[in-house]
Amino acid sequence: MEANTRKLERIFDQTITYQVPLFQRPYVWTCEKNWEPLWEDIQTLLDKQLNGGGAHPHFLGAVVLEQVANPTGSIESRQVIDGQQRFTTLQLFLMAARDHAAAHEQTKYFERFSDLVTNRRSKIDHDDEVFKVWPTNSNREAFKVVHGAGSPDAVDKQITIRPDLRDGANNIIDGYKYFYAQIGQWLNGSFDDKEDIQALREKSLDDRFDSLWQVVKDCLQIVVIDLDQNDETQVIFETLNARGEDLLPADLIKNYLFRLAEAREDNVERLYANNWKSFETDWWREEVRQGRITRPRVDIFINHYLTMMTREEVKSSHIFNAFKAFVRQSESSLDPVSGPKTAAEHIAQLSRYAEVFKRFYQSDSHSRLATFMRRLDAVDTTTVIPFLLYAYAELVPANVTEFDAILELLEAYLVRRMICGMTSKNYNRYFVELIKALDKKGIITAENVAEQMKRSAGDSTRFPDDSALAAAITDLPLYGRLAQYKVRTILEALDAYAFNKKSEAEPLPGGLTIEHVMPQKWADNWPLCPDDKTDPLIEQKSIQRRDKLLNTIGNLTLVTHSLNPALSNSAWTLKRPELLKFSKLNLTQYFHGDHAVQWGEKEIETRTFYLTEQLKKIWPMPAVSGDEKATTD
Repeated sequence: MEANTRKLERIFDQTITYQVPLFQRPYVWTCEKNWEPLWEDIQTLLDKQLNGGGAHPHFLGAVVLEQVANPTGSIESRQVIDGQQRFTTLQLFLMAARDHAAAHEQTKYFERFSDLVTNRRSKIDHDDEVFKVWPTNSNREAFKVVHGAGSPDAVDKQITIRPDLRDGANNIIDGYKYFYAQIGQWLNGSFDDKEDIQALREKSLDDRFDSLWQVVKDCLQIVVIDLDQNDETQVIFETLNARGEDLLPADLIKNYLFRLAEAREDNVERLYANNWKSFETDWWREEVRQGRITRPRVDIFINHYLTMMTREEVKSSHIFNAFKAFVRQSESSLDPVSGPKTAAEHIAQLSRYAEVFKRFYQSDSHSRLATFMRRLDAVDTTTVIPFLLYAYAELVPANVTEFDAILELLEAYLVRRMICGMTSKNYNRYFVELIKALDKKGIITAENVAEQMKRSAGDSTRFPDDSALAAAITDLPLYGRLAQYKVRTILEALDAYAFNKKSEAEPLPGGLTIEHVMPQKWADNWPLCPDDKTDPLIEQKSIQRRDKLLNTIGNLTLVTHSLNPALSNSAWTLKRPELLKFSKLNLTQYFHGDHAVQWGEKEIETRTFYLTEQLKKIWPMPAVSGDEKATTD
């Protein structure tokens, strides 16, 4: 490789195209982190130049370029191996400068800036060669619009005509608008230092455009590293991107797979369009919470996918290396049906499983899968997703009923363990082992899943039985022990169960809150029974019993909006009618009967027992061959 310091004007003034490979990530630079620091550096140079020259050369970083073999007569071309974010940003800055020159009828400077962003038509054979920098596929349409529009207003008109420009291309458009605004304010003197205001007022618009051009021509410099044919491009790419603006593991995997495909002379443009393009949307790159950290959704998916394919736990910090190892292993496998062999097959399979993963989060809200995913949020684990990918791919659409039965088993297992306060630390290993066990069976059925689940005996993995579930509900407080969103999910499940049993009941509305039937502040309006006050020791025990029962499930319900504190803490004769206003909630219908005319410790215990029996049916123990089948209402 050869490294040289080059002025920005020299890099872009020649007839050349710098191609960003389609397998690199989209443009991700942002205002606060990238554009503002760059503009501050440029503005400092502009002010010095305008005040009499003397602006010093400014280093903008480095780019790594690879020579592209072109037919004789074609224009020169380079692939941007590293530095595409920087190159793209500088092009946006130069386009903004060009458009200001056009707006102010500065013909000389318009032509100069144009020559840095556009190859002359007389020098090219293909339309794409008009661009000095040709970005990756997902950014090309937005880049072309910005390149040809001429002003932010013209860009906005294009966006109204083409809504597709909004998704995944905002950074390109926003970057151009940012630099257009900053250059405009500098040209009209908005940024002038008050100490130099008098001297700067004497500067004409011509002076300012000349300073802008001189800074671009003489001051902005980049280290250009040119690779030769003996350099290992992929190794250099990975090494360089171990620093600076972090690449997503998905970006590294994309680069790796498409380079392998390109080496095999596969049609990478078609591979991208048919398989990878869907990953270049905001949904996939959105940061979502997983445990205590947030990660881009695409990386979370690939993490789950790898775990499923390798039947091994994959740490989030090792995704890229694990994926490369998986590709190498699959290439050398002698089993003709063990999985993808070529890079193209890996790309296609990733795309297929990505569609499955997306269905988990975008399924019909009334489907069994959607219900499972909502309740999975309460359990606060995603370690079951590799197993879900595995089961879904095998069973859907041919056997949705079997898949739904497996969902019911998984949900019962996870929610029962949550209610019982059992650890989730070993779930990663547990669900990987479940996949392996079903591999040995050779068939995925709910019965086979149930059989494996019932074999787990230790506290870290066992399926809590009915007695363990009942003990956790009746002997321990639910509210306060579990987070409120977990408790709300349990109560919502009870409400949904009542809806399924009674045709006259109505489905659950959204935005529900938890209400204590006997209030937590009960002393003023909920006195103890006279018999409980005959002795200080008896009274103390009665208070302790009441305080314990307050947070059990028998004293909890749902309301569509919070009661005001006065009503919430009022006596039962006043509070009951308020609760009955929510009778359309299936859970509150319980308070209509004669058994709820009074509300005290006995009534709470009775309802706790009743709801516990309901929970056993909502999330039943698995029944396998030889077991007594669970009874239904």
